[in-house]
Amino acid sequence: MSVGLPVHKSDIDSRAGSICSVLQMQFQAVLSFQGYLDATANADLIAMGYTDQEVATLKTAFADLFLLAQIYTGAVALPAAKDFRTFARQLWGVGP
Repeated sequence: MSVGLPVHKSDIDSRAGSICSVLQMQFQAVLSFQGYLDATANADLIAMGYTDQEVATLKTAFADLFLLAQIYTGAVALPAAKDFRTFARQLWGVGP
């Protein structure tokens, strides 16, 4: 008798494919959102209710994520180690 859910090849295939698909979609979302942020003046975001510091955090977090997306696609190389979570963790709230 086994304990827990059995693992089969199809489970591994499904999980691997799902992780890769979600990662690809999220990097595409980062590229798209970075375009929005690039085209949006800080003053416009401040008029929506953000503070100067919140705008700086938002734009810096997505600039870091944009760089990570470019590295992911091979568009640029990472010259030195970088923790891409530094500003993004300020946006993700509770969670890992």
